[in-house]
Amino acid sequence: VPEFFEINIDRDHPDKIYKAFEEFKVKYNRKYKNAAENQMRMQNFVKTYNKVDSLNKRSEEKGLTSQFGINKFSDLSSQEFKRRLLSFTHQNVTGFLKNSRKQTFTRRHKRQAENSEDLPNSFDLRTETVNGRYIVGDVKDQGECSTCWVFAVTAVVETILAHSLGRFKSLSEQELCDCATDGTPGCRGGSLHWGVEYILGKGLAGAWEYPEYNQQRANKSGMCEAASSKRSFPPNKLEFYDLSENPEDEMRGVLSIWKSPVAVFFQVGTSFRNYRSGVLTYEDDCRTGPEIHWHGGAVVGYGEDWDRYGRSQKYWIMKNSWGTGQWGDDGYVKIIRGRNWCDIERGAVGAKMADNMHS
Repeated sequence: VPEFFEINIDRDHPDKIYKAFEEFKVKYNRKYKNAAENQMRMQNFVKTYNKVDSLNKRSEEKGLTSQFGINKFSDLSSQEFKRRLLSFTHQNVTGFLKNSRKQTFTRRHKRQAENSEDLPNSFDLRTETVNGRYIVGDVKDQGECSTCWVFAVTAVVETILAHSLGRFKSLSEQELCDCATDGTPGCRGGSLHWGVEYILGKGLAGAWEYPEYNQQRANKSGMCEAASSKRSFPPNKLEFYDLSENPEDEMRGVLSIWKSPVAVFFQVGTSFRNYRSGVLTYEDDCRTGPEIHWHGGAVVGYGEDWDRYGRSQKYWIMKNSWGTGQWGDDGYVKIIRGRNWCDIERGAVGAKMADNMHS
């Protein structure tokens, strides 16, 4: 067992960690059942606290910009964290990669993909507007539910719809949870493939046209109400593309030419769980361990930064679905670009309207 999982109380400031735990409970409104649970949660918190400390020390020693901190997951054991949030399995992933209906971005847009020097050095969809209105929605919160795949897909499709309509409309994550799975509750995990295939065939209701997202409902089967719901996003209007042939340039092309997010999936380790700001560079334990755990998100931009030693750090900007003010940099993360960090560039998916003017 790595030494950071020991309970290391600072000998010079023994009250510091207890104070931090009390502050954590207030900030995240934690109410534990009894003293035994409080003790167990504090032990988890101390392990997280020590891990955060070691991650920050390494960043400082290596001159990196990545910073780590206490967040809403800090009192969970690693098993709880993975069980509650990361049931996005390898089988789902390989099924998506084999999907024969995908086209490749490079084949359709070979000239654009090859002229990567023509693409801007940095691009951020969060600053883009249509008719003066932003086209990337707010960061949402999947709760303690393995529905990252739902939020990643809707983030992509919402922006595509905003281009078509000339204004942003939020779409229904709950419909995908209820209807896009193979009969299992959406909360128990799924894949980007399920979400995209469903919208391609059935379209999708607006968030106001379908019951709002609720993690208890997402944990039940037989809840689909699509037949009686309006379609804000019409069926058979989406084209989607496998970006795995030349992922970095193809992802940059989808973002800066089509002005559309890119859905990604990747393996999650301790550095991602505890991320606060800066560029995530190290993979840590995302590819190791008895069980690999996957997560999905929507890349909304890219750029370049420099670490404390002046070394280039090219990065992706990814929109997560763990809420704002509770994880990461207001719910976003910067991830090192061009290195296939934790497999993030392996199965990226771009999409556009079939009759979109932005082709």
